[in-house]
Amino acid sequence: MNQSSFNQTQAQAQLRSTIVTASNHNELSPIEAAIMDCCNTLHEAQDRQDQLTIREIHAQLESLLDRYDQTDGEDHPNPAWARANQRALALSAMGMIDQAIRLELTALKYADTPRRIEISSGNLADRCLRLGEPDRAVEFFLDAINANPDSIPVLITGANSLFEAGFIEQADTIFKTLLDNPEQLTPNSELGAYLDCDIRTRNLCEHLPSLAELYLLWNEMNDQTKNSSKKGGRS
Repeated sequence: MNQSSFNQTQAQAQLRSTIVTASNHNELSPIEAAIMDCCNTLHEAQDRQDQLTIREIHAQLESLLDRYDQTDGEDHPNPAWARANQRALALSAMGMIDQAIRLELTALKYADTPRRIEISSGNLADRCLRLGEPDRAVEFFLDAINANPDSIPVLITGANSLFEAGFIEQADTIFKTLLDNPEQLTPNSELGAYLDCDIRTRNLCEHLPSLAELYLLWNEMNDQTKNSSKKGGRS
């Protein structure tokens, strides 16, 4: 196996997990928030091959999804979209990415607002990327970004998709745009969550200078916050 093939194999292995965020936690119902938390825990457990946690979270997710279905998505205004979307989210975290894509495509048929189109198309881009299909991921990214050009999860997924598809400059341009808009980089922000937790994005630093600079800025901001906290705690 040559070095290029080895690197590609390594990159694809790292794409099997992801993180799940919400632009506004107030838009989540209690069960949706619990499903999101379980999915993030499950993605982390899959990375660690923590079989006990995987079994426990599987059971929790099945229970949550059953309750969600029984209440029509907690009286969601569009239950046909919501129920398919949430179950696809869980399937994705369980590692059943093909099934998650099929179910999200069903959800997309019922997406009746720009926000729902953004969510489903963005999820599809992420899952295609994790399957090693960056060209297909780019197509869904373009649909998602058309629905919401300011979506951080979509932009991050898009940058990763463009990079894997060979569009290096375009991928870097996304991070340059984020670098030029520091208001996006705040404590507890979605962008901060990706910089802290998303290994796939972190691994692009050595290839994308704007992303490397973004990480430097983020680390400086974190250091300043820590130092301020220490000073504030002194009596």
